[in-house]
Amino acid sequence: MKKQFPYAIAVILAVGAVLAVAITRMNNSAPMDMGEHALSESKRKAGIARGPHGGWLFAKDTFRMEVAIFERGVPPQFRVYPTDAAGTPINLNDVRLVIELHRLDRVDTVGFHPSGDYLVGDLTVVEPHSFDMILRAQWKGNDYEWQHSQIEARTVLSDEAIKNAGIQIKTAGPEKIKNVLHLTGEIGLNEEKVVHIVPRLDALVKQVFKDLGDRVREGEILAVLESRELADAKINYLAVGKQSQLATDDLKREILIYENTKIMLDILERELDLETIYNRLKGLVIGKSREQLLPAYARLKLFQSIFQREKGLFEKRISSESEYLLALENYKSAEAKYIALREKIAYDGQWAIRQKKRTDEMEQLNVQTANQKLLSLGLKRRGIEALKNEQAHVFTQYELRSSLSGLVIKKHITTGEAVKKDDDIFLLADLSDVWVNIAIPAKDIKNVHLGIKIIIKSELLGIQSAGRLTYLDSIIDPMTRTVTGRVVIPNPKGEWRPGTFVTADLILDERTVPIAIAREAVQSLRDWSVVFVKYGDTFEARPLELGASDASHWEVLNGLAEGEEYVTKNSFAVKAEIEKSGAVHAH
Repeated sequence: MKKQFPYAIAVILAVGAVLAVAITRMNNSAPMDMGEHALSESKRKAGIARGPHGGWLFAKDTFRMEVAIFERGVPPQFRVYPTDAAGTPINLNDVRLVIELHRLDRVDTVGFHPSGDYLVGDLTVVEPHSFDMILRAQWKGNDYEWQHSQIEARTVLSDEAIKNAGIQIKTAGPEKIKNVLHLTGEIGLNEEKVVHIVPRLDALVKQVFKDLGDRVREGEILAVLESRELADAKINYLAVGKQSQLATDDLKREILIYENTKIMLDILERELDLETIYNRLKGLVIGKSREQLLPAYARLKLFQSIFQREKGLFEKRISSESEYLLALENYKSAEAKYIALREKIAYDGQWAIRQKKRTDEMEQLNVQTANQKLLSLGLKRRGIEALKNEQAHVFTQYELRSSLSGLVIKKHITTGEAVKKDDDIFLLADLSDVWVNIAIPAKDIKNVHLGIKIIIKSELLGIQSAGRLTYLDSIIDPMTRTVTGRVVIPNPKGEWRPGTFVTADLILDERTVPIAIAREAVQSLRDWSVVFVKYGDTFEARPLELGASDASHWEVLNGLAEGEEYVTKNSFAVKAEIEKSGAVHAH
């Protein structure tokens, strides 16, 4: 046994020497992994070694080149250390080098120039450091080329995996970014569309047709009441209506008499014989004027005839002067009475018309007053017009009708109940739109104005709507130091219920940015804010420089181009796949 122990040691040493030579040859034939930018994807590549600066080592013939990504205190940059086969640094001015970085969306070409003891790239190596590299170098008249893949923050997903994970894709492009003031509010009734139904008279409830929550149409019967007061109002309306009709008929007759009287006066003015006058006035309604004026006219004609006869006899000296003068006196007296009677009849006719017209107007006013009372009690014009055909026993019935279309939200009435004229028995509301009352802090009033756009949201109901500020109170509440603002929002489905607390986003201003992404698309990976871009079946984390934001979008200042596809929903699933694969940046 003692003789075999030294022999075993010699065998072990020989095997170790062989392995050392093999490892050395492997290191000289492959690029080295860089210490400053160690990537799990690279670590899985067997045989990759590092140079003294922690970079990849590329070698061919007598030319060696270590390529490192340096990012301590500076933006990430390539630093290249060229040497000869023995590791001796060579003159940097003798080396020409270009590196192409083939990324998913573009190719970056990096040139180099000397800086100290290394060549430095003229482009920042932006994140992610995931690309296929093509390195082209010239030294001493010889051309060198290497290729290397550097993968991080990437994963590959099939269409089935995308569907199963619920991943949704969107194209990056312009969006509107809003400057939003987040406040709270409460849904309230639109007070311009709320109606309190009252009986308007003391009555007894005979029948009720609507209950709480029932939908009603404008003009629909809510209840039937019985009221003595209503019956009195109906009877009074009919009575004054008949009286008004009598007054109207009386006025028409008076006008007819007056017109016929004017005809009579015109005929008498022509001094026709009595028989002709009687024939022309036959059939005309004249009244007492005929009785008074025709005898006076006949008397005038008689005394006129006597006067003319006596005048002729007197001129021939046949009769005495006294007989002539008596005839003249009688004639002039009859003429004066006739003329006076004509004037009186003309005036009395006009006066009678004015009196009848005044009476007619008063009676019409009484009808209008009675009509307005019935309207104020809730009767419709059609129903009032139909009263003359209504049976007396239903004069007491009163149909209480809805004055708008909406819902019954309060009810204080039962069958058989006695109600007062001012009792609030129904409350109706049209909920087709509602008010949102918002408490706006006094410090923010300077940024708020009428017409400003407001987004109303309810997390409880899972709905939202939009409207504009229609009212802004002029008084600050001394207790809350807020001002009440109001927005009207549509409510066609009745989803917004008064009393619901909501959030109100006041859009103070909005602007369109060249590129914006959905907020939910942004994930945190390492110390980056990223989105996951999609190229084919490959997804890659893209670090972003973000700008302004609102509730739904982030402005992208750098890191994403317009037209690139990115994950909007369930981006966490892509992040999990990247982390699971280990293809993440490990400093």
